[in-house]
Amino acid sequence: MAQLGLDPEQMGTLQKAMQRDAGAIRTLAKQLDGQLRSAWWRGPDADRFRSEWDGTHRSQLEKVAAALDAAAKVIATNITQQTQASQN
Repeated sequence: MAQLGLDPEQMGTLQKAMQRDAGAIRTLAKQLDGQLRSAWWRGPDADRFRSEWDGTHRSQLEKVAAALDAAAKVIATNITQQTQASQN
């Protein structure tokens, strides 16, 4: 018979790692944004790069962080369900 379910301890560790890494990505994006804004760089290449950063790159990092947070919430729900099912 196939085993179904999850190991709450292992998945809890994964959940915390996803939450931590989502925060790290947000922190990194803020740091990079600050460095880019404070760097002396003028001209069309600078304008284009900053536009791409503002329009695409920074938002993609935020989407990755949000996806990790969402996945961590799914894991938390599954841990709760597994724990409840194991108690029955």
